[in-house]
Amino acid sequence: MKYILLILTFMLIPFTTHAGDKVKGITLFTEDTQVWETGDGTGYWIWHTKGVEHPTEGPLGTNPIECHGAGFWDKEGTWGEGICVIGAGGDTHTSHWKREKGQEVSQWKYLSGTGKYAGIKGEGIAKHITLPAGRGMSEWEGEISLAK
Repeated sequence: MKYILLILTFMLIPFTTHAGDKVKGITLFTEDTQVWETGDGTGYWIWHTKGVEHPTEGPLGTNPIECHGAGFWDKEGTWGEGICVIGAGGDTHTSHWKREKGQEVSQWKYLSGTGKYAGIKGEGIAKHITLPAGRGMSEWEGEISLAK
């Protein structure tokens, strides 16, 4: 019986996750935004970006990123939500982001991962900065766990 428990313990070790690692970085991208005014100082927008995510802290590597989202604006600001797919080939991870009305930062959370990102968990915040000529940047941070 002891041997069975010992074998089961060693079999489960590869499926445990690292304790939360802090992550931080910047994402640079081009953005394509469509907007429709819906009233006096209000509107709806759809957003599509492609770029590169560059971590400055933590276990993630530099990866291509593509994001899609939609939301609204009014005199109090912009809010909305969407998804991002980070990585290439068989090594990707997908996150959901959401900015609430009146907030300066978005909340993000990983939904899934494939390949070396299978089992990824994590969440954090991001601040979007619009740059000239259809470009943008996000500064982000949070905590993640990767499967061993």
